Amino acid sequence: MGTMSQSSSNYLDADPNRFMYRLRYLYTLLFLLLGASEALRAQNVSIQTHLDRAEIRIGERAAIDMTIRTDNLPATRFRLVEDTTGIERFRILEFGALDTVNIGGGVQEIKARMIITSFDSTLITIPPIIVETPTGSAVSKPLALNVISPEVDLAHPDRFKPIQDPWEEPYTLWDILVLIWSSWITYVVILLALVALLIYEYKRRAQYLLVEKSIEVLPTTAFEVFLNRVNALEGHSLDKQEDFKEYYTELTAALRTYWSEMLHIEALEKTSSELLEELRQHRLDAEYLSVIEELFCEADYVKFAKSLPQRSDTERLTHKIIACTKDHHLVALREQEITQAKAQEGKEVAE
Repeated sequence: MGTMSQSSSNYLDADPNRFMYRLRYLYTLLFLLLGASEALRAQNVSIQTHLDRAEIRIGERAAIDMTIRTDNLPATRFRLVEDTTGIERFRILEFGALDTVNIGGGVQEIKARMIITSFDSTLITIPPIIVETPTGSAVSKPLALNVISPEVDLAHPDRFKPIQDPWEEPYTLWDILVLIWSSWITYVVILLALVALLIYEYKRRAQYLLVEKSIEVLPTTAFEVFLNRVNALEGHSLDKQEDFKEYYTELTAALRTYWSEMLHIEALEKTSSELLEELRQHRLDAEYLSVIEELFCEADYVKFAKSLPQRSDTERLTHKIIACTKDHHLVALREQEITQAKAQEGKEVAE
């Protein structure tokens, strides 16, 4: 044992440079093995970026095309390296995947595009994009984009054109209909119109009924008044003695009122016999007098003796008194016309 330790010590003392060389070799080999392992894992996660243009004007768009490889697509995350300056040099307008391809070995390749713009006229640096998965990560290279201001010819200000309003596309009929029917104002207007229509229709009908009522022709002659009163008795109940009493009372009252108007006498105040005597003095037709006398007798029996006549007899007597009164009234009108004509002739002769 002592001999071996001594020999090792002699070896190190004999060639120390050679020992150090071998030690550095071992460290280098270990580093290369570790780097190869990391490289093999990094092959499964990678990102390459390309800017479609190196220069844009303020407000124009530039596209960053990306090729990303990952071995765990659902768990893959993307992010930009944070800008420590705190100044927003550019804006991301759009970002989305264009295509996804399975290249084998559980690795998928994604084609993606990011649309950016800038409103700062300077050379901006787009920071690296980091791709992270549970098995590893990858970082892209930073990109440079030169943003320039548009050229303005200050020597010729007359060439500047005034700012124009945005051109508006004309509305179509369908656009107008959609705007109208989607507005609550439309439904309020329709409701008010319906209410106004109902009010107008109500007033129109009420006015129509008022006019119809106002133009109702009232009886103008004594016979028309008599006939209306008698016709009103049509359909009168004649089941009990009291019904017949009411019927005959109204019928004789109508006839008395007629004679009061025609002869200018107090027919309503006279008894039946007194009125008959008055009518005989005016030389009425015998048949008419006979019908009137029959009516008054029947009425007195019903009112005072509580007689109960037949309904058919009552209706027959009513029709006879109407017919005879009508005939007498027509004769009276003809005689009145003849008298007036003679009076007019006498007046003309006298003149």
